[in-house]
Amino acid sequence: MSLLVPGLLATSVLFASGVRQFNAFQNGQIRDYWAWGLACVGLLLTVALVALGFEANGGRPTTGLMGSLLGALLLLIVIGASLHQPVNALLIGVAPLTGLFTLLASTLTPESTLGPLNLETVIHIVASIVAYGSVAFAGTLSLLVSWHHSQLKKRPLSPWVSVLPPLDAMEHLFLRTVQIAWWTLSVALITGVLYVADFWAQQLAHKTALSVLAWTGMTLALWQHFRDGGVTRHMRRTAVWAAVLLCVGYLGSKAILEFLL
Repeated sequence: MSLLVPGLLATSVLFASGVRQFNAFQNGQIRDYWAWGLACVGLLLTVALVALGFEANGGRPTTGLMGSLLGALLLLIVIGASLHQPVNALLIGVAPLTGLFTLLASTLTPESTLGPLNLETVIHIVASIVAYGSVAFAGTLSLLVSWHHSQLKKRPLSPWVSVLPPLDAMEHLFLRTVQIAWWTLSVALITGVLYVADFWAQQLAHKTALSVLAWTGMTLALWQHFRDGGVTRHMRRTAVWAAVLLCVGYLGSKAILEFLL
């Protein structure tokens, strides 16, 4: 089945959501229900596109599919958090960015000459991509919340502060993202142990070890939250280090092994 039609439809809806929310923001409105509804429709279309793309490509991810999957994750987090906190302004960036990836996924779909992967391997691949995105997003939000804290202590306030949602809303979004990161990373590690035959092999041992350390960091961050209450400085720092470890495990481990060790 061609991905062009669902991909273009998802792209159009997501860009419309971002534009609608931007217009509402310019008019001084925090929430725009049309923008929120379009984002929900765009999320469903993106998930459908990713499912069709994985099926057409034998379960193997492409750049467009990975970007669309991570965009769907960000949309889900923002849409869910916006039910209780005024974080709708983030749709201005998240929705069009996801739309760009759905456009890429629908127009650039290389044909795979390899056989399809089994279902268990696909589950592990999807879980790993989602885990990486959620942990990286948690680390990014941690830096953004820390910057927000520092800017509120300065006078006059930076004009960039007024662009962001309120600090309480950002902290709520950060906490929910850390919780999702812990769950998705747990699923990725469990499916790796169960379904990947060479999960503990030498060529994957460093990635596995760094992923376990990142999971430990996310666990520690959540424990610090329940111990101290709220989103503390220690929790934010722990989340950043967990994100760094996982980024090294997914992206930089090969370079470190080749050039530093």
